[in-house]
This record gives sequence, C-alpha cells and structure tokens, in this order.
Amino acid sequence: MSSKTVAIVEDVSIIALDLQSICADLGLHVIGVSATATDALKKFANTGADILITDMELADGSEGVEVVESLRKRWPAMIVVFITATSMPEKLQRIAASNPDRVLKKPFDVAELRSFLSEQNVT
Repeated sequence: MSSKTVAIVEDVSIIALDLQSICADLGLHVIGVSATATDALKKFANTGADILITDMELADGSEGVEVVESLRKRWPAMIVVFITATSMPEKLQRIAASNPDRVLKKPFDVAELRSFLSEQNVT
C-alpha cells in the first residue's frame, strides 16, 4: 500500500514545518508546501493530493478557500483540513461552505490532527 499524499498551504513557516513533521511521522508523503493560494494552485493543480491541509488567511492576502474550491473541482474526493486562527464570522462561513472534512482552530490540538490524519491514511 502506498502512503497517501498531502499538500500543505500555510504561511507561517514553523507551523508548516510542524505539519510536515506530523505527516512524516504518520507515513504520509508531503508533496509540497505553499504560503499563498497562487503558489499552491501552481504547485498542486496538476499533481493533486489525497489530503489538503490549509490555513484560511495566507501570506499575500489570499485565502485557503480559493485553493480548496479550485482543487476540489479536479479532485472532488480530496480530504480537506483547515487550520485557522480566524474568528471572523464571514470567513468561518466561507470555510464551512467549502465543506472541509475537519476544521481546527489555532493553536490546534496536535493529537486531534494526528488522530484524524491517521484515520485517513488507513484506506
């Protein structure tokens, strides 16, 4: 069985590194990390991933929802995890409208993320 692939979209470097480490510990293969929606769409538009972990508010003012909506058009079964610090109701509504599989608030519970990703890596 090959490991599932993960794309990470996170503009805070230390969090991106932590996410990569968590994924590696679980046997997931990280195909890339991006800090902006534009970069993420360039990197992942043709490769896809089994799992997308994304922040909502990204470095250049773009949003993770943009990445989710675009990539899910090509890969509707892609598992989506939002990790976000936003508390703005309109942004939370946009996150919810993108139908993520999990939403974690920063600072996120590492054990909860590990448990969720472990469940996804079983199939």
